[in-house]
This record gives sequence, structure tokens and C-alpha cells, in this order.
Amino acid sequence: MSSYPPLAITPLWAYVADDLIDLLDLFPEEQLNWSPSPEVWNARGLLIHVCFGRYGLMQYIVKDGKESPNVLQEGQTQAGLREQLRLSWERVQPFLRDPGLLAREYEGMTLGETGMLTGHELAFGQLEHDIHHRADILHHLRALGITHQEPDTLLRVLKERNA
Repeated sequence: MSSYPPLAITPLWAYVADDLIDLLDLFPEEQLNWSPSPEVWNARGLLIHVCFGRYGLMQYIVKDGKESPNVLQEGQTQAGLREQLRLSWERVQPFLRDPGLLAREYEGMTLGETGMLTGHELAFGQLEHDIHHRADILHHLRALGITHQEPDTLLRVLKERNA
């Protein structure tokens, strides 16, 4: 594999993290457990899963030496889930800002496959995970008839720069 310079994606990823909280806030509390079908996770489950992914990356793969909170318990209210999304994003940021941690190799596992992955690859995987589930949340909102802005990170960046 070729060697590539690191990308400065953390500020852009922060928009995605903020979007997840903004989208959560659009749901009426009583709709967080709604699912379009029995085999599809509800919004609460999707967002708890996002938090688990972030905390799991840091605790079990990067091994940052911190325990993770009980997201299942803490994420049962909208306010608690909002807080867990915020805290889990804060937990990942030091890893994303440390070139040494990003360059290291880690024992990683995904969908039953194990092997060595660089911190850059792990960061990309977690970003991909966040974006994937943000799309799920958008579909849930549409199905419920809840209007929202399409989260276009690059459009937001350009608007802010041109303001």
C-alpha cells in the first residue's frame, strides 16, 4: 500500500457529530423508539450504537485507559442520549488529533475479521460508521414526516467561510 499524508478531517467530522445531535433533537421523545419495521433499529438504538462504536474504539482498540459509561442506561432519555453523543465525540477527538496515535497499528476487528489496522484506517471506519447511521436517522425522520435540512457538510463549510 502506498503511503499517504494524513488528512485534516476532524473539523469536518465535527459537523457530522453535531448533525447527529441536531437530528436527535428533531424527534419527539415518544418517537425515538419508533421503527419502520421490526428488523430495523429505532432511532434511540441507532444513536446508542453510534456511541458504543466510539467508546469501543477508544477503550478496546486504542486503549486510552478510560472506562466507558453505561450508554444503555444513560441514553434512555433524549437529554441523556444527547449527552452521550457529545461525550463519545469528545472521547474520540484526542485520538484524531494525535499524529502518533493515528500512525500506529492496532489490532482491529470488524464483522468477525481481525487484523492490524492503522489509526487512520480506524478513524475512517468510525467516520464511515457515524455517516452511515446519520443516513439511517434521516430515513427515520422522513418516514415520520419530520422535516429537516439535508446535512451537507461541505455546503455548510462553504457558507460559513463566505459569511
